[in-house]
Amino acid sequence: MRLDVRWIALALMLPVVAARAGPNVNYAYAFPLDTKSADDAYRVVLGPQVYAAANPSAHLRDVIVVNAAGKPVPFAPMPPSPPTRHHFETMARLLPVPVAAANNSDSVKVERNANGGIVISQDDRGATAQHTDSWLIDAGRAVEIDSIALDPSTLQEDFQIHVTVEGSNDLRQWNLMSSDVGLTRVHGDQDQVEQLSIDTASSEPERYFRVRLTDGQVDWSTGHVPTVKLVGNYTDAAADRASQLQWLEPRPNGQVSGDYEYELSAELPLIAFKLTLPADNNAATVHVILDNGDETWSEVTSLNLVRAGGKGGEDTATMSQPYNTRRIHVRSDTPLAGAPALSVGWLPPQYVFIPEGSAPFRLLAGSYSARRGDYPVDEALSRLRSTKGEDWQPTLAELGPRVDEAGPSALEAPKVPYDWTKPLLWVVLALGALGVAAMAFSLLKQGRRDESKS
Repeated sequence: MRLDVRWIALALMLPVVAARAGPNVNYAYAFPLDTKSADDAYRVVLGPQVYAAANPSAHLRDVIVVNAAGKPVPFAPMPPSPPTRHHFETMARLLPVPVAAANNSDSVKVERNANGGIVISQDDRGATAQHTDSWLIDAGRAVEIDSIALDPSTLQEDFQIHVTVEGSNDLRQWNLMSSDVGLTRVHGDQDQVEQLSIDTASSEPERYFRVRLTDGQVDWSTGHVPTVKLVGNYTDAAADRASQLQWLEPRPNGQVSGDYEYELSAELPLIAFKLTLPADNNAATVHVILDNGDETWSEVTSLNLVRAGGKGGEDTATMSQPYNTRRIHVRSDTPLAGAPALSVGWLPPQYVFIPEGSAPFRLLAGSYSARRGDYPVDEALSRLRSTKGEDWQPTLAELGPRVDEAGPSALEAPKVPYDWTKPLLWVVLALGALGVAAMAFSLLKQGRRDESKS
């Protein structure tokens, strides 16, 4: 029996060829994207339905956008927007700082109360006869001040002075904001001259401001103190984030080991928790405990709830960092009439994609092994804003209803194909052994023939 070595080699290669020719990686679900309004880029808000479709261990890297041809397009998290600047404008009264006696420099104390307000005190050793040459202003919050202007209606005398303005957040360390600025108020019989505004330059937000007299003289002591108008802007990241929170009500699952249990439709990055007592005339301290996903739990905050006379009973706790979880437990130190009403706050992430190719575009989510690549979307948006303006934002593309792509099987580990290498190797070895045996038998038979002839 003759064996062709080429057929044996081909048989051994079959498992390798089969492994390389496996199916492409599929995604479990698809969401149509509404891009009817033409734009160079689009925003997509990933809501709970996307989290529920994605593989939790992939951390949203198994989410892509494809065009009509099914090819992925540039898609990445939306770069964080700069903090919103809020206009600030308020009226405040100058607070005179008494002149300390030359030999008692510590006779005047400037402190802050529990709310941050300025408290100025002077003991009996202080000098009271001299005119004040320094005044403090409390803006009420840290702001970047653009200008400080005297209110003309609160001025009682003419003056020509020069002042310096400084800013601080602790009334100890002061930063120079304006130096040797002239202020003038002259009301004559025939003409009036007023220069009452000070332009300032803030290097950082500050709450307190100090105006110091550097030249001239003016009586702005108690009883003659003018009012000033502060104009500037401020940022408040915490307030902005709180205003953007979306609130969800988890499904209550009754009590488990004395804890009230709640569950979300997907594992979400939670930031805030709002709890309300179920009945009037009650008070309780409750603890919020979150599932870590590995059969362990962590307490993240506690709230003191008081409800009396049909009012109150609600409190909110906000965390500095989001916590990814799906299950929440609420534990009370004292018995409750029923399960507290729970709401959770979170910030749905925004992603952006560049519409490469033709519509319709779809968002695909959920895969056991597929992971999205890194695209330079930040650079693309920067270039677009250079032509469209810094305030330009990509158009929002809304998600349609979820449909199956490959279905839930795409989230499962692929089945390992049967390894035909070992059986084929045993077949080859067996065939080789048979060949050797046949050869040996042939040689033995030939030897006997030669002996019989001789």
